[in-house]
Amino acid sequence: MLVVENIVAGYVEDVDILHSVSLEVRKGQISSIIGPNGSGKSTLVRVICGMLPARQGEVRYDATKLSGTPAHRMAELGIAYLPQERTVFPHLTVEQNIELGGWTFRRDGARIGKMLRKVYAQFPILAERKNTKGGDLSGGQQKILEIARALMIEPNLLVFDEPTVGLAPIVAKEVYDTLERLKAEGMTVLLVDQNVREAVRIGDHVYVLELGRNKADGARDAFEGDLHALIKDWLQI
Repeated sequence: MLVVENIVAGYVEDVDILHSVSLEVRKGQISSIIGPNGSGKSTLVRVICGMLPARQGEVRYDATKLSGTPAHRMAELGIAYLPQERTVFPHLTVEQNIELGGWTFRRDGARIGKMLRKVYAQFPILAERKNTKGGDLSGGQQKILEIARALMIEPNLLVFDEPTVGLAPIVAKEVYDTLERLKAEGMTVLLVDQNVREAVRIGDHVYVLELGRNKADGARDAFEGDLHALIKDWLQI
């Protein structure tokens, strides 16, 4: 579904963060990107989602070249991006937050209603709290709200950047359970995460970045036995 080839990118001229990074995201799978701090994981996501132009290389989505496509057009192409930062509007209700996910078809009341019903069926807790202010939800519920809002466009690909950062383990588990359920329903997911164990556990294919370069990749089973060694190496970088 998504092909990233030989991406070179950075934020300052002549200073590259990514050095010929490549990966593939297969349809119906969770592809996990792991690596130590500063490895370029979030930078790669920004390139994929059109927020940072690549100096070299190419990104293709369903054979369509994404390079040069502005970030605001990603939703039209079926790509939903959830950043690491909280994006819930605290003074709007849960329902108002979700409706914002349908901004591109905001004048189509029938479609908005249809998608709201679908999202509430997937996340009953949000239906129960639809009139609650977004800022009054717990951290985990706010992350679920962000996922629900992203699903309003019926995306084909969900791109998550550190979805559980700052969440308690029991709350983070709820987020990972949601990702697994979405995959079971046919969703394709690209997950960037510092929670190495969970990223490997739920990932079908795992990519390891280190110092802005591809270090390794493979199926989940290839990494499950080497997690301790990986983490130990990263702590020494």
